[in-house]
Amino acid sequence: MTATTFRRKYGSGHSYTLDGVPKVKGVTTMMRGLPKDMEKYFTEYTAGYTLDNWDRLAAMPPAERYKEMAGATKARFSSAAVRGTEVHKLAERLTHGEEVAVPDHLRGYVKAAVQFLDDYDVKADCTEVALFSRRYKHAGSADAFGSAQEPGELLRTNILWDWKTTSKEPWGSVAFQFAGYKFSEFRLSGDGGKDSEELPLPPVDKCWAVWLRPDGGYDVFPMHVDEDVYNELLYIDACRMADEACREYKGDALPHPETVRQFRLQEIEEEGL
Repeated sequence: MTATTFRRKYGSGHSYTLDGVPKVKGVTTMMRGLPKDMEKYFTEYTAGYTLDNWDRLAAMPPAERYKEMAGATKARFSSAAVRGTEVHKLAERLTHGEEVAVPDHLRGYVKAAVQFLDDYDVKADCTEVALFSRRYKHAGSADAFGSAQEPGELLRTNILWDWKTTSKEPWGSVAFQFAGYKFSEFRLSGDGGKDSEELPLPPVDKCWAVWLRPDGGYDVFPMHVDEDVYNELLYIDACRMADEACREYKGDALPHPETVRQFRLQEIEEEGL
């Protein structure tokens, strides 16, 4: 039993406690050290949203118009995150052979997930797996470990896969996410709660990013994941932590020499009195 090491779920996220230490960093948090041109994305999307909704926005009071324009990109991210969470929950149940009721707006994604599972005769060993590394103090939640039958191969392949519902195909940086999972040291049984047990990780031959699309199609992207990629993830995380820590490296501005002189003169005058 591992009452001091567990995963706590809340909403669409998780928090991790390792050996009694709460708020252990997750693999996706470690990846935040990757440089991204988010300023360009935000400005371009906001400009496009404004042009697409010009007439409606022009009829609104200025304060309301500003609020909607400023929040357009965040609203898109929030919508995508909610959709991704819903698809992941349905896909997890489908992986275990359960029947699910599918909302119309998710029908294409679910159809794609079913097609992938059928095409590769996927068998899941465990899903939504809580993973931990004691050495490097990180944790994460992998979508699924299992096996698949690749066309033309005699033996089944042990796979670690992750569902992706992004508007564009996955970036190569997903390999860092897989590396954090693959090179963790142990997993927790069941839902990863306080009554779970520590278990070894299932074997992994290949890591697949399975991209599900709203049109019902899918693509499988094999990711190159080895110890070098894992070391790069650790380096990225070190850069992230350094960026956060450097905020404390700056001291207060020194007083100007003239200010110091005036202060000393005042002290001398007061002492003379």
